[in-house]
Amino acid sequence: LNNVAIAARAALEKGVRRALIVDFDVHHGNGTQEAFEEEPSVCYFSTHLYPFYPGTGHWQERGQGAGEGTVINVPLPAQVGDEGYKRVFTQVLPPLARRCRPDLILVSAGYDGHWHDPLALMGLSIAGFTFITRTLKDLADELCQGHLVFTLEGGYDHQVLSQAVLTTFFLLEGEDPPSDPFGLSPYPEPDISELLARVKQLHGSS
Repeated sequence: LNNVAIAARAALEKGVRRALIVDFDVHHGNGTQEAFEEEPSVCYFSTHLYPFYPGTGHWQERGQGAGEGTVINVPLPAQVGDEGYKRVFTQVLPPLARRCRPDLILVSAGYDGHWHDPLALMGLSIAGFTFITRTLKDLADELCQGHLVFTLEGGYDHQVLSQAVLTTFFLLEGEDPPSDPFGLSPYPEPDISELLARVKQLHGSS
């Protein structure tokens, strides 16, 4: 069952006018996108490893019909790391979130992007997840009275997963998180300037 999709649909039925789904799991949320790609009341924003299973989530996909423009995909190369994610969550997400004007932000929180995860290659550290979480919390406070829900998705190193989830809880409570025992990624990061320029131009946020 797709927890975020079910939650978004239930929220709309309970009176939420617009919802923003932010998905930072390593895998593209193809089911979530398909569920709402024709729905103007739900914006879907995804960062994911590409090309990678399930092979969807190209940056040119924008939604369909009445939902055209509500799907924003940022397909990232391997080892993009903390700095790349910071650029995405600073330059791309905030203006599009403000355009969406959500009453609720729902997050598909996949921690499989950590550099120590055995199944993925994204190069994030706990500090990178910290930045993402703080950005989402700030946007929720600005746009929708703090209405923010995290749902757990991927994460396959159990020690990393527990540390990342604990850090998220601390941040959502407005407290300083515990120290990071894993440190930063040892891998070099690729430049994603061209990708970001394409995404921003496509969605009119450049």
